[in-house]
Amino acid sequence: MMDIAEIRKKAQREREGRREEPRAAQPLPDSPSMEPEENDNSLYDEFFPRHEMVSSPHLPAAPRVVRDPLSVILEGRKAALVDEVLPVETDAEVSLETVAALEILCFRVADEIYGIDIMELKEIIKPRETTEVPHAPPFVAGVLSLRGIIIPVFLLRERLGLCREGGGGKERIIVVKKGEGLCGILVDEVTQVVRIAADTVEHPPAVLDGIDREFVAGIGRHDGKIVILLTMEKVLDVALF
Repeated sequence: MMDIAEIRKKAQREREGRREEPRAAQPLPDSPSMEPEENDNSLYDEFFPRHEMVSSPHLPAAPRVVRDPLSVILEGRKAALVDEVLPVETDAEVSLETVAALEILCFRVADEIYGIDIMELKEIIKPRETTEVPHAPPFVAGVLSLRGIIIPVFLLRERLGLCREGGGGKERIIVVKKGEGLCGILVDEVTQVVRIAADTVEHPPAVLDGIDREFVAGIGRHDGKIVILLTMEKVLDVALF
C-alpha cells in the first residue's frame, strides 16, 4: 500500500531541490572588447603605459590672475616691435612736414608769373561768354553759369592794374574758392604746379604800397624765376577798389 504522506514529503523535497539549483548563466551578446587589440599593444604600452592609467588626485585650481589692460597693450606693442617698424609721428613732426613745402599753381598775366595755393583751386575752364552786371567794377567781366552755379569772373589784368590788351589765345579761367562760393579769374596762361619751400618765401617788397601790397602774400622762387604769390581773399574783395 502506498504511503500518501511519504509521497507528499518526497514531492516537496524534489520541489525544494529544484528551487535551490543555480540558474545557468545565459550567455551575453558579443560586444566589442574594451581592451586594445593584439596589434595595438605596442602603441598602448608606448604612449599609455598600463601602470600609469590611474586617476590623478584632485588638484586645486590655479588662482586667476587679473592683469592691467595697459600693461598687456604695452607688452604686445613691444613684442610686435611697432616702434621700430612704424615709428610714431608726433604732432610737431606732422606739422613740420605739412608746411615744409607749398604747392603753387603758376599762371602768367602779361609778362609776370603769379601763383596761388593749390588748395584754393576748384577747377580750370576755357573762356566762355559772360553776362555783364550793371554797375560792376571794371575788373569784373560779368557772370557765367558753371553747372547751374552763377559765378563772377574777374579780369586779373585789370585787377592788377596791367595793360588790358594781350592774351595770345591761351587764356583760361581759374575757378577758385571764395568762402562758401566760387569765383573765376581770367589769366593769360596756366603754366604749371610747383613746390616752393615755405621758408624761402620772402615778404612783399617795400616798394609796394597800399592796395598792391595787400594783394601780394609773398615772393617765391622756382628754377631761378620769381613767382608772385597772390592773396586771393584780397584780390576777390570788390570793396578794395
